[in-house]
Amino acid sequence: MNGHISNHPSGFGMYPAQMNGYGSSPTFSQMDREHSSKTSAKALYEQRKNYARDSVSSVSDVSQYRVEHLTTFVLDRKDAMITVDDGIRKLKLLDAKGKVWTQDMILQVDDRAVSLIDLESKNELENFPLSTVQHCQGVMHSCNYDSILALVCKEPTQNKPDLHLFQCDEIKANLISEDIESAISDSKGGKQKRRPEALRMISKADPGIPPPPRAPAPVPPGTVTQVDVRSRVAAWSAWAADQGDFEKPRQYHEQEEAPEMMAARIDRDVQILNHILDDVEFFITKLQKAAEAFSELSKRKKSKKGKKKGPGEGVLTLRAKPPPPEEFVDCLQKFKHGFNLLAKLKSHIQNPSAADLVHFLFTPLNMVVQATGGPELASSVLSPLLTKDTIEFLNYTVNNDERQLWMSLGETWMKARAEWPKEQFIAPYVPRFRNGWEPPMLSFMGAPMEQDLYQLAESVANAAEHQRKQETKRLSTEKRKSNIA
Repeated sequence: MNGHISNHPSGFGMYPAQMNGYGSSPTFSQMDREHSSKTSAKALYEQRKNYARDSVSSVSDVSQYRVEHLTTFVLDRKDAMITVDDGIRKLKLLDAKGKVWTQDMILQVDDRAVSLIDLESKNELENFPLSTVQHCQGVMHSCNYDSILALVCKEPTQNKPDLHLFQCDEIKANLISEDIESAISDSKGGKQKRRPEALRMISKADPGIPPPPRAPAPVPPGTVTQVDVRSRVAAWSAWAADQGDFEKPRQYHEQEEAPEMMAARIDRDVQILNHILDDVEFFITKLQKAAEAFSELSKRKKSKKGKKKGPGEGVLTLRAKPPPPEEFVDCLQKFKHGFNLLAKLKSHIQNPSAADLVHFLFTPLNMVVQATGGPELASSVLSPLLTKDTIEFLNYTVNNDERQLWMSLGETWMKARAEWPKEQFIAPYVPRFRNGWEPPMLSFMGAPMEQDLYQLAESVANAAEHQRKQETKRLSTEKRKSNIA
């Protein structure tokens, strides 16, 4: 499994300079994100076609393109970074190491400047007057990012130009490049205007079919005892160094079921565990990347004299935003579910063992708790509860630092279902994974019943989530009304 190394939370505070192991860590501010619903290929095609027509109009002088900012390099001979080709070469190296973190935004072109705009707030992040754009180029099919817009800009206050690289899916990079080049040409004067014709050409261009996903399909483990975590553990550790139950715990009872059934259950749980580790790694990387952006932003603000926003600060500000609170909650739920799985699998996995993985997971868990300003948010995560077996396993396994962190999270992480009031509703937990993967249904006798139970649990979980959102919305409305009064 490849390490998906991928920002920060809300209403939780301010960043410190760095995150270090069990020390102090960043806290953040709230953001809400809408998740686009699934559409058919035909609907998506039509949507993108309409987007192309709406965003690029031959009548208007302003065109907008949805792009993904990949990275920005300073063109410096000392770093062997002189040309766009040098930048593409370095991008490929970063991509091979999983160190490219894309950021969605709007690139806007008008008769005065090229601007970058925050997709959510619509605030302007960067403004490059056309006179500062030294070079513009579309780089097609050169690597995993198959439609790259390269933009070289140099403000009068800069000693060296910046090379900005963007992935362009909805309108291809060569077309956006033509728009920018025509705007630059027209800004220099001349009788014949290039841009109206360029915009007409772009508006007629076929956006094509949606690009295939860049990430490969998930590969199930080769054997039921393999858990692919070594690379992610190294990444987490390096970063930390630098900076009677009502719900009967599901056990593997050799005497109660056929060996084939038991092997299938273990294999499925290992697959679920691997996907949990993937999603946790992805989220931790978002925190890392946002912390790096915040640190760089702070450094730039300290070194400059005036209050005017410097080149590149707008994009850094966007990249320094934390993930929304619901993503923190999702990650914390996956920690709890992961601990439950490790308790079930402790006799069935090795290299690393279940105990090793518990120690590994406490490092990113600590990072997430620090990132929210303390244990308050984690303590509010009730479902899923840890099973009695999990609590016993953790008690036997954790070291002193891990125990201190675990106990700070409170009873929602320390008490099994039997210790909670019978009448208290605790929503069933159904994990949802970033790549859309779902656990395979077992094809043995009893599997149809399991499938029915899984679907029932998912329905209840969806209803509980809807109820929680409605309650949050109601409280928010009441708070606004009371503030007005």
